[in-house]
Amino acid sequence: MDIYHVLTRRKLTWSLRDYSSRYLGMAPNYACLRGSQGPSERALIHMFKQLWSERHYWLAFRVARIILWG
Repeated sequence: MDIYHVLTRRKLTWSLRDYSSRYLGMAPNYACLRGSQGPSERALIHMFKQLWSERHYWLAFRVARIILWG
């Protein structure tokens, strides 16, 4: 699952730069640099916390599944 596309469809983010800094807690160019590798576990944990704080519980659950089971 590519969580970035899910977030853009729900209009929660509008660019990779916004996604990298707001949801992943990394530098604005982080998502572009990682490419097909996807975000690191540290970035995914930050994303989980951000989604949970914004009350997007279902998305946070999906990210937690990625963290725990790959």
